Amino acid sequence: MTLRKNAAAMTAAEQQLYVATIQQLVQNGTYGTLVSHHADMSHNMHGSMGPVGRQRFLTWHRDYLLKLEQAMQAVNPACFVPYWKWSVNRAIPAWLVGLLPTVAVPTQGTVVVTRSPHSPASLPTVAQVNNVVNTSSLSFTQFTSLLEGIHNTVHGWVGGTMNNIMISPADPVFWLHHAEIDRLWSVWQALPGNAGKNPTLSGADRTMDPWTETATKLRSITKLKYSYAP
Repeated sequence: MTLRKNAAAMTAAEQQLYVATIQQLVQNGTYGTLVSHHADMSHNMHGSMGPVGRQRFLTWHRDYLLKLEQAMQAVNPACFVPYWKWSVNRAIPAWLVGLLPTVAVPTQGTVVVTRSPHSPASLPTVAQVNNVVNTSSLSFTQFTSLLEGIHNTVHGWVGGTMNNIMISPADPVFWLHHAEIDRLWSVWQALPGNAGKNPTLSGADRTMDPWTETATKLRSITKLKYSYAP
């Protein structure tokens, strides 16, 4: 069982391991290949792409996180993808500020990661997050639409590479941001009455291409063998 920790609670050794492993994956090409999947809009994994994309947003990115984490754990089994709780820790984690890799992306060429963060005041607040995540009366479609909106705000706040959908995963902050989105979904899933609220997908849309996992398989983080630390 992998425990994904808050980026603010990681030890210096855990921080160094994350940085070193990402750098190794950049060097061996694994990281760039992962980035290229996000640049392929045929995967239909964002709400801006229409109703199906909205239904696939959370499950596709949950699978995406798993693929990076599995690649990291192939290098060192102690690795995990931490989460950046931007509603509380309202700056890019200090230990990641200097991690601005140059990534060779098969479909996009060489990407030099840049950022231009805005005022901390413009990040989503705890109250805004709680209004979405702690509301059990929402349907899955309502919930994912609201959460994706919050997600978009953080991408724009970081700016630079993170604000370009074609290359945003080249920034290592992307994965910490999406781990927080995934964590918030898992919190909402655990609310009474929400267990049966899942994406409405049929046919090929149920498979999170380019991988083979289905939306059904990706519902439970416990069954996927990971959890989030407080």
